[in-house]
Amino acid sequence: MEITIREKHLAHFRRLIDSGRYYSADAVVARALALLEERDLADKDPDVERELAEIRGRVLQGIDDLQNGRSTKYESREELIEDIRRRGIERPDRRKEREARTKTELT
Repeated sequence: MEITIREKHLAHFRRLIDSGRYYSADAVVARALALLEERDLADKDPDVERELAEIRGRVLQGIDDLQNGRSTKYESREELIEDIRRRGIERPDRRKEREARTKTELT
């Protein structure tokens, strides 16, 4: 099999390899294919679609909040972490559940 890669993608490959994030073009392609496979499986999962819709809604709400001055500025990372702990903000780890379902589907 022969694959043609456009120059702009080759430049991106080089940046990824030069940064040390990947050790070869093969590693970049392998990661890209793994992500594509994960995305294809996720596209078939109604729970994933629902979660993505929720995330998109939160992002849009966040943008609106920022544009309209509804935000909190933190002086340090520690201050942010303490505020998160104080308010008890915690996101359920749905990704692990999704990965377990994906592994089951692949076997």
